[in-house]
Amino acid sequence: MQGRTIVVGGGVMGAAIAWSAARRADPIEAPVVLYEQTRLAAGSSGRSGAILRQFYSDAELVRVARDSLRAYAGFQATTGRDIAFQRMGVLSIGGPGAPGTVELVERTARLLRAHGVDARLVDAQAMRELVPGLAVDDAAVGCYEPDGAGVDPVRTVEAFAALARELGAITRIGERVREIVVEHGRVRGVRKDHEFVEAARVVVAAGPWSRPLLAAAGIELPLTVVRPEQHFLALPRVPETPSPASHDVVADSVLDRFGVAARKLPSPAHPVILDVERGFYTRCEGHAQRTRVGRMDYTRDEPVPDPDALDETVSDAFRAWARASLEARLPAYAREADAGSLVGLYTLTPDAQAAIGAWPALEGLFIVTGFSGHGFKLAPSIGAGVAQMLAGEPVTAFDPAFFDPARFARRGAGRESRAFGL
Repeated sequence: MQGRTIVVGGGVMGAAIAWSAARRADPIEAPVVLYEQTRLAAGSSGRSGAILRQFYSDAELVRVARDSLRAYAGFQATTGRDIAFQRMGVLSIGGPGAPGTVELVERTARLLRAHGVDARLVDAQAMRELVPGLAVDDAAVGCYEPDGAGVDPVRTVEAFAALARELGAITRIGERVREIVVEHGRVRGVRKDHEFVEAARVVVAAGPWSRPLLAAAGIELPLTVVRPEQHFLALPRVPETPSPASHDVVADSVLDRFGVAARKLPSPAHPVILDVERGFYTRCEGHAQRTRVGRMDYTRDEPVPDPDALDETVSDAFRAWARASLEARLPAYAREADAGSLVGLYTLTPDAQAAIGAWPALEGLFIVTGFSGHGFKLAPSIGAGVAQMLAGEPVTAFDPAFFDPARFARRGAGRESRAFGL
């Protein structure tokens, strides 16, 4: 790569791209510079459940999620940095209460196995044995991924950015890119407030802030931002079993942010559950000692006209729905106290898949946005693939055609949106 590369956005995608791109860049002749307007993981990424599942209906996504999960699983061993990776398994449930979900789960389990994922089709009795106390109809089926996991989202973004800096990348936190500067059909750089910064390539990975930034450069993408509500319950306690000493201590405290003094992450009370039948998901978050509940169908989420003026209010109706949904599937949660709520940020595309790639009409511009609420689990592979693009190499980390941002301009392109990218 020749000349400066600017990455706009300090979420998981921007940080992963900066890290991978820095591996190929000369920090003097062709530095990688990451700009984040407030703080790392301040937007969608920091609000994420950071669930690492491979349950997708598209082979292109299965492969990216599979490879990214492997990268997350080996992250601490290869980098020495702790991201609170915790393997807890993922159970996706289909049942007679929602027509078609049993078939979806069965079909997806076959697809996962065809691509080397350990995905086990389980009946109702097996699910009850896997998750004691789970309430499922006898006709329900599940897809169980024993390798499914989760991480601390903020810690992960911070780790990616730190690794990028170690390779010579520059992270400019608290500096907002206001404009992509274009001249004669190619990118010249960016303008932040009154300062111009020259660059050969600009990567827009700004999540909810992507659309206005792109629109100012004459690029219209059909992006919509919504505010999914999330609710938390206290994390159920489970008896601890002896573990090897090497697993007993967290390398550096990912728990400080939540005021937790534990020396290791508490064991999850149950796997991540993607309840396709009832339309919710839940994850035991060991790093925060809480259980998250969210809605899988984001068609009910309110639009966000301006992400800088996000309404952080979570409705009483959603809190009640979240608790009722979780208790109906796992009645033991009736004993657990509420543990707060938050509002997330999803940047949606019409087909629920991200827009990733070079913009054909503007040389030097790369778009990485619109992950529709399921991007965290894809970040390592997306970062690697975008770095390949920036270097002019063949992209092997993902299928560029599947994510091509120009697909929305082609007549008949795309498909009907599927919530959560299922």
